[in-house]
This record gives sequence, C-alpha cells and structure tokens, in this order.
Amino acid sequence: MQRIHLFRSVLAATVLLQAACGGPAPTASPAPTEATAREQPLTPLTATITSCTMSGFGRPNFTCTGVASGGTPPYLSLGMMGLANATVFTMMPMWDDTLVGNGRCTESLQAQVRFEVMDSAYNTTSVDAFFPCTVF
Repeated sequence: MQRIHLFRSVLAATVLLQAACGGPAPTASPAPTEATAREQPLTPLTATITSCTMSGFGRPNFTCTGVASGGTPPYLSLGMMGLANATVFTMMPMWDDTLVGNGRCTESLQAQVRFEVMDSAYNTTSVDAFFPCTVF
C-alpha cells in the first residue's frame, strides 16, 4: 500500500516539475481523419427495393429498382436476383447507390426478387420484394 502512495507521489511530482520547467505540453487526441470518419458509419447499411413494375405488353417482364444507403460508402457490390417465379436477366447500375434489374416472371403468380448490397467495410445486407406478375 505504501508503494502505491509513493509511486503516485513521485508521478505527481514529475508532472509538476515538468510543468514548472516548461516541459512538454499535454497533447490532445488527434482529430479524426477523413479515412477514420469513413470507416465509422453514422447509420447502418440498408437495402431498399423502391419499385417493381411490370412492362412489356403481352409478356411478363418486370423492372425493379434497388437503392443502398448508410453503412460505409462507396458500395462495393450491388446485386439483384430472382428467388421465386422471377429471373433477372440484366442489372444496370444507375448511380453509385442504385441498381435496376430487368427480368421475367410467370404470369398470374407472385414473384420474389432480392437486392443485395456490400459496403466498403465489407458489411452486407439484403431485402426481398414480392409483387404480382401480371401482363397488360
């Protein structure tokens, strides 16, 4: 117990001596850099399918739009796949956070597609959308 008090006294005396003799000024923690700010997302990574619309008169074609947000941009991967009664043929990136998928489904059945996202911190998320496959 006496050793702890002695150590604290020596440490306090050293700090006071350095301050009195113009020793090193206490340093503050460095401000976060842009790189560390990018590594710590403000909001969780989310994936949203904003719309799935039918098109193509007489054919059961659809177009679905997926949007990524949050996480740690830029987004490394955006993908869309058909899960049930849906086949995605083409995917077109529209912006860094948006993907449009075009495909086909079987008329009069419910279709299901999945939109998947990976951010630059390698976090992943996905969302499914269900919609009726109808022909105009």
